[in-house]
Amino acid sequence: MRGDMGAEWPAFAMSERVASGAIIIELHGEIDILAEQELGPRVDALTERFRADVVIDLRGVAFLDASGLRLLLRARERVLERGGRLRLVRGVPRVFRVLRVTGVEGAFTVVDAFPYGRVGEGGSVPA
Repeated sequence: MRGDMGAEWPAFAMSERVASGAIIIELHGEIDILAEQELGPRVDALTERFRADVVIDLRGVAFLDASGLRLLLRARERVLERGGRLRLVRGVPRVFRVLRVTGVEGAFTVVDAFPYGRVGEGGSVPA
């Protein structure tokens, strides 16, 4: 994606926060191979806790490819290995079509609405 002055900036973003004890990961934009490479280590750090309750909010995602799917599956595996729980907040239909067509939608707990209010807003998740 190009800015007004021709500068390049990523077509994706991620924010994280804690709400009602859950780690909320909000993804935005195009979650592709570049996004997976840049965001993967951040998601890994957030999913390394024992018995973490993690919610990945996909409402801001406009595009998801196989690399983005790999990011979600890796997060799921890491959370479940540590006895935690991972939920996805459903985004636009074309994004969830990727999960359905690849046959992995059933591997996730999917919610249509955000499970928590906007409690605990602010920067990063504490260590």
